[in-house]
Amino acid sequence: MAGGKKVKNKITVIGSLNYDVILKVDRLPYKGETMAVDNSTFSAGGKGANQAVQTAKLKTPTYMVGCVGTDASADFLVCTAKQYGVDTRFIRKVEGSSGMGIIHALEDGSVYASIVRGANFQIKKEDIDKAMPALKESKVCILQNEIPVPMIEYGIDKDFHYIVTPNAQAVTGELVSNFHSGIHSFSIIGTYGTGKSSYLMALERDLMEGSNYLIQNSTVFGENFGGFECLNILGDYSTLSNLLADKLHSDRSDATKNIFTALSEYYAKVKKANKFLFIVVDEFGKVLEHAAKNNPERELYFLQKLAEFVNVPSRNIILLTTLHQNFGAYAGKLTDSQRNEWLKVKGRYKELVFSEPVEQLLYLAAEQISNTNLRYDSAAMVEILALAKRTKFISPQLDGKTIKKLFPLDAFSAMCMTKAIQRYGQNERTLFSFLMSKGANSFSEFVPQENETYNLAMVYDYLVYNFYSFLSEANADSMNWTSMRVAIERVESGVIHAAYIADALKIVKSIGLLSLFGSSATSISKELLIAYAQKALTIKSPEKVIDALTAQKIIRFASYKSSYILFEGTDLNLEDELFNAANIVQKPAAEISNLSPYLTQKAIAVSEEYYRNGTPRYFEYVARNEAEAIMPQNDIDGYVQLVFPLDDQGIPLTLRISKESPYANIFVVFTNVDKITKHLYEIAKLQYLIENVVLDDRVAKKEIENQIKFEKSQLNSVINDSLVSGSQNCTWIYKGEIMDVRSFRDFNKLLSAVCKDVYSSTPILRNELFNKQKLSSAISLARVKLLDAMMENSDKEDFGFAEATCPPEKTIYYTIFQSTGIHRMSQDGIYILGEPQNDLIKELWTVCCNFISSTTDKPRKVSELIKILKAQPFKLKQGVIDFWIPIFLFIKQQDFAIYNSNGAYVMNITKEFFELLQKHPAEFTIKAFNVSGVKIEFFKKYRQFLRKDDGTTLGSTSFIETFKPFLQYYRSLNEYAKNTRKFENVSTAKFRDILAQAKDPEKAFFEDLPEAFGYQGEQLTNNQEFIEQYLEKIQTAVRELNVCYDNAITRIENRVKDELSLDGSYEAYKQNLENRYMHVKKHLLTTKCRTFLERILAPSGSPKEFYEKICNVVIDKQLVQMRDKEEESLLDNLIFFFHELDRHVAISSMDAGSDEVFNFEIASTSHAMAHSQTYRLPEKQKAKAKEISQAIEALLTGDSNLDVCVLLKMLNEKLAK
Repeated sequence: MAGGKKVKNKITVIGSLNYDVILKVDRLPYKGETMAVDNSTFSAGGKGANQAVQTAKLKTPTYMVGCVGTDASADFLVCTAKQYGVDTRFIRKVEGSSGMGIIHALEDGSVYASIVRGANFQIKKEDIDKAMPALKESKVCILQNEIPVPMIEYGIDKDFHYIVTPNAQAVTGELVSNFHSGIHSFSIIGTYGTGKSSYLMALERDLMEGSNYLIQNSTVFGENFGGFECLNILGDYSTLSNLLADKLHSDRSDATKNIFTALSEYYAKVKKANKFLFIVVDEFGKVLEHAAKNNPERELYFLQKLAEFVNVPSRNIILLTTLHQNFGAYAGKLTDSQRNEWLKVKGRYKELVFSEPVEQLLYLAAEQISNTNLRYDSAAMVEILALAKRTKFISPQLDGKTIKKLFPLDAFSAMCMTKAIQRYGQNERTLFSFLMSKGANSFSEFVPQENETYNLAMVYDYLVYNFYSFLSEANADSMNWTSMRVAIERVESGVIHAAYIADALKIVKSIGLLSLFGSSATSISKELLIAYAQKALTIKSPEKVIDALTAQKIIRFASYKSSYILFEGTDLNLEDELFNAANIVQKPAAEISNLSPYLTQKAIAVSEEYYRNGTPRYFEYVARNEAEAIMPQNDIDGYVQLVFPLDDQGIPLTLRISKESPYANIFVVFTNVDKITKHLYEIAKLQYLIENVVLDDRVAKKEIENQIKFEKSQLNSVINDSLVSGSQNCTWIYKGEIMDVRSFRDFNKLLSAVCKDVYSSTPILRNELFNKQKLSSAISLARVKLLDAMMENSDKEDFGFAEATCPPEKTIYYTIFQSTGIHRMSQDGIYILGEPQNDLIKELWTVCCNFISSTTDKPRKVSELIKILKAQPFKLKQGVIDFWIPIFLFIKQQDFAIYNSNGAYVMNITKEFFELLQKHPAEFTIKAFNVSGVKIEFFKKYRQFLRKDDGTTLGSTSFIETFKPFLQYYRSLNEYAKNTRKFENVSTAKFRDILAQAKDPEKAFFEDLPEAFGYQGEQLTNNQEFIEQYLEKIQTAVRELNVCYDNAITRIENRVKDELSLDGSYEAYKQNLENRYMHVKKHLLTTKCRTFLERILAPSGSPKEFYEKICNVVIDKQLVQMRDKEEESLLDNLIFFFHELDRHVAISSMDAGSDEVFNFEIASTSHAMAHSQTYRLPEKQKAKAKEISQAIEALLTGDSNLDVCVLLKMLNEKLAK
């Protein structure tokens, strides 16, 4: 940056000066710990001062503009800068302390720093004004973010000059292209010092002043506005909501709603002024670092909402942020669940990589070099440049003007040096350090001779000298450096003629570096080596040197890659062996089984579709020899079919199949199958040599493995590069038409078009927390909480979620409920759930309503609705379905009945129901209500029974309100009432059974029940009398159901009282029974009889409780579970148990009343002695006993002994049974 016309090579730094305290520690102190430090140093620092010192060390005149305090460190900071040659005349002293840095330097090289701003934040515009003479003399002005932002902005002179690099142009192109594809939120990612902030400044100048650095025509963003507005925010260790609030002059608030209200108002003003808004957040990484340590969920929620606000297609807004590293890198210390959610929000921001390409560094380096006095052969430099481009060693963007400025570096050496320093260099060893270095092999002290540059051989020597320790260690390039070292040692061993050794070393070093830093497309041909040797290496007879090296097998021409390589030597003639293998190895066909290992494409995300409606769409690559229509399943939404036809009918056949396919299938028919087969054949031959020829020849095996690797890369390139290269090697087909796909941009456009075509009804739900195939455990929990809030707080704003918190369930609420309007405030001022108020989910709502309507005549399973939503034109992700199905059913629950797998009506939609529904949707069926044609008189009678005789009209809501209590009533009946048929009226059982089996509410209540009460066919039409009696019949049936169990107990009680001659009230005869049996010896009883006795003696407050207790012993289950057919058996057994107890009662202790009691013992020679037994003859059975006694008496003989023995024998046998 500079102002004025006479610009010299000077630099002005406007920035910070800090007194740094550097503590060298093994670790950071723990919370609350005071840690002793053994090693500390003190130095001058600050970003501004560091930059000034470094530029001064490069012998560049440098001015420093800044402030120090009045403390002891102030003079130290100024003096240190002077010692390094920095002009300090523009450093001002101010009251207070100087800036200070506290640095914890760990052994592993990581650094943790905090700074005290101090005097750095007291710099004023007047300080910069005083330095204007220096600024006008300077070619570059450097600023940093360690002084106030207004001073940074003021320091940027109006004659700001930005060096436009190819990288900057590429980022701008991506920005414009992605904006037109529907993406409005971006993260520009690049390491420190790559020029992101300068890029933003240049972009703003273009937009606001028409500077035309990056944007030549502002209409690239559209033509419907008259200018631009830039809202610039400098990132800090704070929440973005607070930073945005400050910029909008709004109050800081935990309620994000307030921030977005302020932002909406600001945008409305911008829109009214017919302007396009750019929101720029520089140093966005500081915001993310703060968020990761302070309530990450809240900040994630705000970042997502901000992206959603910006990404609305109709809004002319772009959000630009800058980061020093990938978005996800800031989430390192989060929990796994937090990190997963963090990475999902990352997807809202399109990443634009602001890299530091070699060409950009060379471009900037060329501006720095001032060797204009060196004489050089311009034609030779241009020829070397052309050679480098022709061999694809450098980018076509590197122009001759830049290369000339770089002299004495040439195109090859400049590229290798820059790549090497990028790969191996450390902070102090930059490309600019190399340019200004002194000493052995240094660039600045090099004086070229004729036909000489600072060539590849010299670059090799510089790298080995300066990076020896690194290159000696194991690293990714170790094999390459080892090969170079071995080749050099072989040359120096004397196998080459002494006259050629020096030149041979140059050739070997050149081949080694070209192989290491070139791409797979780079061809090191003999032509290249000869030309470079003559123009840069001062070798007069390069061809002889190359031949000598080849003869000694130090280098060889690898025909498979058309390039010279370093070679360790082998006796095996690889070319001859490959020729022989061709007669043995069968040529493979391009069958999928042969191609599969080389098809490396992964599923591709359709970015534009994701930004448009929030649904992630993925297309998977599949390979076929013949096209076929494939229906996408699960998380895959479409297929890119790579078709490798085995005959010449590939394109016609694919066109026909594609035209008939209803699915999201894109077909790519390869027409270069012969070329693909050729590479397969080469790989097969080389594999044959590995397995059968080379055996233990290590060198030959290594070379063949390299050839296989090369052939595989070539095959992969033939397949993959053909896809979007615009070549004639493949034909793209969709819907029976050939598509024009020449670039990734065209490919992405086609993917988006296919999604819009096939999945045209996709709802707009921009929330990656749930709009995905599988929900995380955290979001599954959020789902439960959201559904609970819906059921309990639908009458409250935001479902009652706390305003100051942002849990995931609240975020999802905003997406599904609030943004769509299905939860809103009614005209009456109350919050309600209802149909959507906009088009975001309109088609989704409609298809679900249609599904409900389709169940009017026949029930359908919920799983059928899910199947519809998983298919075209929706294909919702499972996560959306997990949320949407219960939400929709809850909102529309008045319009249908839902039944479980047993056919039982689901009375209430509850949390438990939602859990079962999610796990087993196929077990639940839906039946919509159809109240058309229903006899209104019956409806009124049902309402009267429920005491709802309110004149309500018949509709779905009033219908469910009416029939639901009847079903609830049936559910409330005990088991006996649900099964018994012992009613006075037959219609009562029918009434109950209809309620139990009701699967079609309209039919049950308006046809079946009337029939149960006596209606036959069409008689009801004129049977007004029956209708009038209908209410009474319902009441009678309900009454009978209510008392049927009590009636059963009454029947049992009457039988017991009758058999045991019990009189009086329950309390009286209960006491009588207790007195009668209280002295029975329990150990003489069976287990069951003992339990029966215990139940009799236990307190029971009512007859019902008493008979339930004793009957439970008799039938081994609860009395309420008794069936009608079991009742008689129960009564008989009950009486039997009472008689069993009577047998063990002592006669002397009994209060017989009017009964007659017998007690006796009996024994005989054929039976053992029995215990004393007691029997009771009730008063009411005395007459019958007398009658039987007289009958027996008439049969006796009159022989007293015989008659007594007969009676005793009969009695003994009776008791023995």
